[in-house]
Amino acid sequence: MLFNSFIFIFGFLPVALIATYGIGRFSQWGAKLALTMLSLGFYAWWRPVHLPLLLGSIVFNFLVGDRIQRAQAAQRKTAVKAWLAFGLLVDIGMLGWFKYANFIASTADATLGTDFNLERIALPLAISFFTFQKIAYLIDSARGEAQRMSFLDFSLFAAFFPQLIAGPIVHYKEIVPQLAKAHFARLNWSDIGVGLVIFAIGLFKKTVIADTLSPLVEPLFGAATSASNPSVIAGWLAAATFTLQLYFDFSGYSDMAIGLGRMFGVKLPLNFHSPLRAANISDYWRRWHMTLQRFIVDYIFQPLAMPLNRFAAERGLSGWSQFLVGVAVPSFVTFVAVGIWHGAGWTFVTFGIMHASYICINEAWRERRKNRRKALRKQGIKLADPKGLERAGYHVITLLAVVFGNVMFRAATVGDAVSIWATMAGFKGLNLASVVPGFDGELVAIITIATLIIAFMPNTQQIMRRFDPACNWSEWADVAPTRLRLTWAPTLAGLALAGVVLFIGVMFIQRGQAVFLYFNF
Repeated sequence: MLFNSFIFIFGFLPVALIATYGIGRFSQWGAKLALTMLSLGFYAWWRPVHLPLLLGSIVFNFLVGDRIQRAQAAQRKTAVKAWLAFGLLVDIGMLGWFKYANFIASTADATLGTDFNLERIALPLAISFFTFQKIAYLIDSARGEAQRMSFLDFSLFAAFFPQLIAGPIVHYKEIVPQLAKAHFARLNWSDIGVGLVIFAIGLFKKTVIADTLSPLVEPLFGAATSASNPSVIAGWLAAATFTLQLYFDFSGYSDMAIGLGRMFGVKLPLNFHSPLRAANISDYWRRWHMTLQRFIVDYIFQPLAMPLNRFAAERGLSGWSQFLVGVAVPSFVTFVAVGIWHGAGWTFVTFGIMHASYICINEAWRERRKNRRKALRKQGIKLADPKGLERAGYHVITLLAVVFGNVMFRAATVGDAVSIWATMAGFKGLNLASVVPGFDGELVAIITIATLIIAFMPNTQQIMRRFDPACNWSEWADVAPTRLRLTWAPTLAGLALAGVVLFIGVMFIQRGQAVFLYFNF
């Protein structure tokens, strides 16, 4: 079931709200049970055959998490490590089988001449997201950051439908304390109103902008890879159009998830914070799929970086040698993992290698500036932070890096991506007069509007800043401010504007219900 569908907006969502708050008047336990069952039904709507997998993951991780928490409370470290290793092995093994078994088998067949004859394994919806959530829960339990709770609370935490399909990847400490509050499942019109406005903005981004660009991407990529007379314009339009589609598709989903959570009295963490306004690739990743970035930093980068930095210190490494071992290696490994997480294919592996290289280059540049700053400080000179044209230059470089990377992210094969890059660079000839499919006033208008929104408009949480829109809003409230400071208020004008945005978003569903791009991961 899609958030951007009539059955969800006019069917499932009203039923879920009425059931949760209606039952919540008499029994919080009953409301939690109803919301959990509805969330499981929401998941099963897409492909019922995979519901047992989600249920099995919930039961398994609850039991293992409980064993870890018991061992942690008794200070039995060996038992904690053993149960954690067991849980991680099963979770990662399940994810690896469903997501990567076919890719590994086909790669082995191609390189080693083997014949595994492995049947096509269907990828269960949201397996990457709910598996990462469980992995974080087990690790948090081992660290003493997640406490024992009832099976019902854990099930709701694990299956809560606003964040189940494509994130955000939530932690125990963010959600479970909210579920335990006495007023959970008690009707709060303010939460419903604020959540509905956030949902409306996200729906508008998805149906009006992302889905308008979606049907244009395929022919543009086809024109850019054409063997006969490809157009430079088609190459750049393909890259830019897909980047904008992906941006507003995932931004829209993230808003809708947070809005839906708020309607049920739960503040989810931010997952998207104007990443295309970032001036370096590290900041871009901090603000794109923020909870995934947080996950990989906490559970991949730091566990790699800490022992490597100890190794460098023990060997007496310093300067660039220490940087290579302690920063570049874990950064590279981490972002290759990010690429592979997005999908099983050489395009995703290459995408990960590209962004790993971007990150390493960026970190090396920061290290160079830090060393230069220290040297100048000794001379009594202060190195100014980048401003004006210098900062604009960093921003352009970051945008180009992202756009070029997104070509690999979208292309069917690595060869297709290389072909599009060659077209964009003019290596196949300029061919400015070539016909570009879909290149008309509508495309120009939607690209212009989307670009202006990204560059100048406050994002959704900035518009809703008066209402504490996310559980971690205080950490991001002063990040990426815009000169145009628009804030929503529940005045007559504000309510009318929100109604118009919601109405337009709903009306555009009639053109077709496009799946969110991150549903594929």
